Amino acid sequence: MHPELRERALNLVAEKGIRLHSHAAALHSSMVFAFNLFLPPDAGSWVVAALGARFDDVRVDRVDIEWVPPGRYLAEIDGDSPREDESSSAIDAVVWGTRADSRSVAILLEVKLSEGGFTPCGGRESRGNRRRDVCESAATFLAEPTACYLTRPYGKARNRRYWEIFDRAFGSVAQAFPGSSDGPCPFAGDRQQPMRQHALALALEADGGIDEAWLVLVHHDDNPDVLPHWEHYRTTVADSGRIVSLPAGQMIRAGDDAWPLWASYMRERYGL
Repeated sequence: MHPELRERALNLVAEKGIRLHSHAAALHSSMVFAFNLFLPPDAGSWVVAALGARFDDVRVDRVDIEWVPPGRYLAEIDGDSPREDESSSAIDAVVWGTRADSRSVAILLEVKLSEGGFTPCGGRESRGNRRRDVCESAATFLAEPTACYLTRPYGKARNRRYWEIFDRAFGSVAQAFPGSSDGPCPFAGDRQQPMRQHALALALEADGGIDEAWLVLVHHDDNPDVLPHWEHYRTTVADSGRIVSLPAGQMIRAGDDAWPLWASYMRERYGL
């Protein structure tokens, strides 16, 4: 951690009960990379500046790190925070802002440092999965998305809302992901994590009173593997206008004048 951010990070972890990754102390920890990027007081403004002209009129209201969406959005958890037996689609950071015309903006940020891809589906090989045919055939999945093992959380009487959200936004899951009818389920591999985050962005607009929700990959500039997976997801979506990427070095340059010692630290620490 940047020396001036360590105490703030410890307080944040304690206050929010953040579950640290098992490798958080490792050099290549994306979680600590995200802390270093988004804990500075002006980090939200640097994100907005780095993303360019389409965000010129956005005023940053606050930044949340390791934000877990309340259960009403994706129905992954029962309440507003996960219990020990629940997993949820935590977002590495969210910049909440307001445009000059008073429209609300949420920028959901997924941070990748050295990873070669995204979290794949954990249900495909589960012993409880009785419909492996849905995993093996995109056509079967798209014809009956609710047959997906992901639909029902283990031990719960409710369904997760992914497919309902895409159905509402695009008319059907098949129309949301055109050109995905060949091969196995399109979310069996690297597209599963972006899909969940995309569903959250759509749910924030439909159910959370947010006028614009953006999904942004913040990646190490020299990571050759993760960005192609992100772009692959974008090519499968019917409307990918609010799914973009941001090299971390670009954000660091945006913060150079305000906090040059932080920018210097980040370049040296992460080879940027």
